[in-house]
Amino acid sequence: MKQILSISLFIVIALVLSLSFTGCCSNSLDSLDVFSTYISSEPSNLDPARGVDVNEAVVQSRIFDGLVRYNEKMELVPDLAESWDISEDGREYIFNLRKNVVFHNGQKFTSADVVFSLDRILDPNTSSPRTWVLEKIDGADVRMKGEASATAGIKALDEYRVSIRLKEAFAPFMSLLTTPACYILPSESKDSFKNSDFFEKPVGTGPFFVKDRVRDSYIHLAVNDKYFLSKPNVANILVRIIPENLKAELEFECDSIDMLQLYPSNYERFKAMPKYAGKIVDIPALNTWYIGFNNQAEPFKDVRVRRALNLLLDRDKIIKAVYSGRAVPAIGSIPPGISGFNSKDTGISFNPEEGKRLLAEAGYNEQNPLKIELYQKAQQSATEITRFIQGEFKKYPVIIETKPMEWSALKDAINKGEAKAFLMNWFGDYPDGENFLYPLFHSKNWGSGGNRARFKNDEIDRLLEEAVRITDEKLRSEAYDSINRKVVEQAPWLYLWHCSESYVTGPRVKKLDFYPMFFCDKGLTVSLNVNK
Repeated sequence: MKQILSISLFIVIALVLSLSFTGCCSNSLDSLDVFSTYISSEPSNLDPARGVDVNEAVVQSRIFDGLVRYNEKMELVPDLAESWDISEDGREYIFNLRKNVVFHNGQKFTSADVVFSLDRILDPNTSSPRTWVLEKIDGADVRMKGEASATAGIKALDEYRVSIRLKEAFAPFMSLLTTPACYILPSESKDSFKNSDFFEKPVGTGPFFVKDRVRDSYIHLAVNDKYFLSKPNVANILVRIIPENLKAELEFECDSIDMLQLYPSNYERFKAMPKYAGKIVDIPALNTWYIGFNNQAEPFKDVRVRRALNLLLDRDKIIKAVYSGRAVPAIGSIPPGISGFNSKDTGISFNPEEGKRLLAEAGYNEQNPLKIELYQKAQQSATEITRFIQGEFKKYPVIIETKPMEWSALKDAINKGEAKAFLMNWFGDYPDGENFLYPLFHSKNWGSGGNRARFKNDEIDRLLEEAVRITDEKLRSEAYDSINRKVVEQAPWLYLWHCSESYVTGPRVKKLDFYPMFFCDKGLTVSLNVNK
């Protein structure tokens, strides 16, 4: 009977998708226990060790679990580890694992899976761009160089206890373990990892598993009946791939998807509609929007050019026009509410006279304007932003031409250093100032590691390395404030703003919690008004 129901559900989902692709509205989901959502691009990689973007993590978070996680209140809570102990010197973490947990394929979860998964990130054969997450573990350096066959600081004490020992104390370490890179994989399946098909429908212990997937169309997640915590309130999550904002908007208004992310272009319209009264949620997301400069390429090798562009941009004006005030100007990379943030001016506030002086000093004027090719995502929301930025810079000898690209191609161009200027955002992996500095500006994280601006400064590298050793929260926050200001002096980015994420839910949604960090939502809180 279950098999017949599953086949029937798949047929209905396929019918809904086929109707929506032809531009027709369908409310066939009304009678189904399916939460239909969407992401803006096909996940490039569902391998936790290799994933680097938001869309990948949104799907991974439903499939996998880590040792610990953040709940809807942003509290650190147990996940696969039911408890833990930290040594007095802050260097050793002993995790007591849950028993009777199984992977989607039936394999029993043990300490061997934890050791394998974490060590795999540091294994040079994995080529993970997320090695920085675990590089503070004892023996990580030699493991990453291929000089050791295992990471010395990761050990199984017995079947359900794991020890992780750091080279030195690092206060945010537990937060690092919540990141998607640290999700746990089944060690007994490691031989099949070489087959790319494994990560088409990867196996985890999470509340959902991949039932079906059609690239560039949808990912059908079905509930894991053997999930070790309370089962989700919905039996299925349908993750649609919808790159165009306008198409997503149409699908939402047709009730073909249950949630829509709002942008400046449509926020006020939905807010004014009685149908969605009380359905709009603004989340103060932990993000920073910026235009990155390739600091190793002309004209952005010149700090005067980088600083001039920061001083010439009236952020408040653009925020008012684009976001109706639902954002705050960035005075550095650390957003409000995070350790290291300080509201005191960092010297890049709107100052057009000084900006024009620096630009002229660097050799740019009306006769020789600064010409910038700005790489951006081929998406309406990105176009809305760059259109206003272009308009603001037209007042000065600065000409910006945009180059919209599909997301995967854009990432590739930026990571290879081909893009000299690019519109990007950084969403926090965990709520700590370190995460808004170390991966973004340490020179060893060039490219996909986070430092897409190819910024290099020996003093900043040293200060970032020293700051991770500070265990006192107040002193560490002061250190990150100081480092943030030193980075801003070099202006590796054109700092833009920190904005809220806004969403509206459809009539079928009874309850849905939103999170400041994108990977925290495991699909556990959504419940639907389903017609029986």
